[in-house]
Amino acid sequence: IDRFVVIRVRDSGVGIPSDVQSRLFEPFFTTKPQGTGLGLATSQQIMFEHNGHLLVESQAGKGTTFSLLLPL
Repeated sequence: IDRFVVIRVRDSGVGIPSDVQSRLFEPFFTTKPQGTGLGLATSQQIMFEHNGHLLVESQAGKGTTFSLLLPL
């Protein structure tokens, strides 16, 4: 059985649209005019290299939660 410590970061903003959510961890994808699109892709890669996971859950009008799962 895999065991993880879970760290959740949650906001109560407008949420992330599902079409954007499906591309969040894609290198060079950004919704910002000056963004590089590398932040979340790099973060996810670092988590994978440490046998962890980076997950996102979002609902329109209810906010977004990012979960970092770090192996014990």
